[in-house]
Amino acid sequence: MNGFAIVLASEELERVQAVSIISSVAAASEIPVDIFVTMNGFRPFEREVVENTDFAGGRAAEAMMNAEDVDVPLFTEQLEQAKSLGPLSIHACEMTMDLMDKELEDFVDLFDGKLGVSGFISAAEDKQVIFV
Repeated sequence: MNGFAIVLASEELERVQAVSIISSVAAASEIPVDIFVTMNGFRPFEREVVENTDFAGGRAAEAMMNAEDVDVPLFTEQLEQAKSLGPLSIHACEMTMDLMDKELEDFVDLFDGKLGVSGFISAAEDKQVIFV
């Protein structure tokens, strides 16, 4: 295994946050990580959603958003920092973006570009695949 390839298809903040934590620790440890955002996984990355902190999620998401005595950096901050620490790339699923009629500019500035499924499979060839 040569790193992790994470398919992020969930819009739930808890899951997105977990992906950012795992990715951050791996990248800081020089373990390559490729994140492929697809389907509902796009919603938390929408600029408007981030600006309004309008995230979907359960009790853990609510606790994260309302925490006053615990500093929990949002997944956007964690991923941005992780990209500067080690080998981490984040790609948007081209098919889903076409279906949703979205452009990269509609999302926070974390994506390294668009990628089709075949491109992701190629990038994931020697990595442990995790589906979230």
